[in-house]
Amino acid sequence: MKKIFLILASLLWLGFWWWWYTCKICTTCGCSKTEINIPATISPESGVLLFNLNDSNALTQPGWAAYRDSLSSILSSNQKIEIEGQYLSEELNRSAFENLGFARANSIKQLFPDSLQKRISLTSLQVNKRPSMVYPFLASTINLKNNYEKIEQVGDKTLIYFKNNSDQRIQDPEIEKYLAGIASQHKELRSIFNITGHTDNIGDPSANIKLGQLRADAIKNYLMSKGIEKDRIITKSVGESLPLVDNNTPEGRQKNRRTEIEIIQKQ
Repeated sequence: MKKIFLILASLLWLGFWWWWYTCKICTTCGCSKTEINIPATISPESGVLLFNLNDSNALTQPGWAAYRDSLSSILSSNQKIEIEGQYLSEELNRSAFENLGFARANSIKQLFPDSLQKRISLTSLQVNKRPSMVYPFLASTINLKNNYEKIEQVGDKTLIYFKNNSDQRIQDPEIEKYLAGIASQHKELRSIFNITGHTDNIGDPSANIKLGQLRADAIKNYLMSKGIEKDRIITKSVGESLPLVDNNTPEGRQKNRRTEIEIIQKQ
């Protein structure tokens, strides 16, 4: 009987120490923990200016100072800087501005020197949330607006006008200066240039398609000469098929002899 008691006591003693080891010591030292897979961190959007959700304060990123200075250096006497602040419909606007877009545009404006403040205009745009959007995110665009006779800004496109039956408009100092400026501005941003050639309705439609392509290619070749890679420039011609205005007057035909440049900033 005594032997049975000693055996039971020994088993209880061993059981106690096994419990102590597995539940106390191992838990503390971590030997019983399973491996936890930590998901990869999602990178925020890239750009020289970013914004947090519901916030109007511009977060400057590496490259902002160089980008701002390049804008200032190519800004001509008859140009202005237009800053567009963007916002999502679901964002909260805690600013004194009409919407968060204007507040963000104003925040960017304050990053420019005092000497340029009077040459900056502000706009805003409500945008849709991008599927891959991670905060902080891109919520602005900055463009140079001009009052050239031969160059006009219409929405998000730049229009460059050509003489009658001509595809050699690039030999104009004003045009060259403008194109050199946008090439410098977008060279490091990897922007894509969509260039469309247009004509008036004088002449054969098939010939006008060719003329429109020559005009688009003339712009492309000049941008390439200023360092924009060939694969970042897409050209096409629509000839006389998409007039801006009626072709029944000389003034109307002049408006229709053009190339349209649309710049898409790669995200």
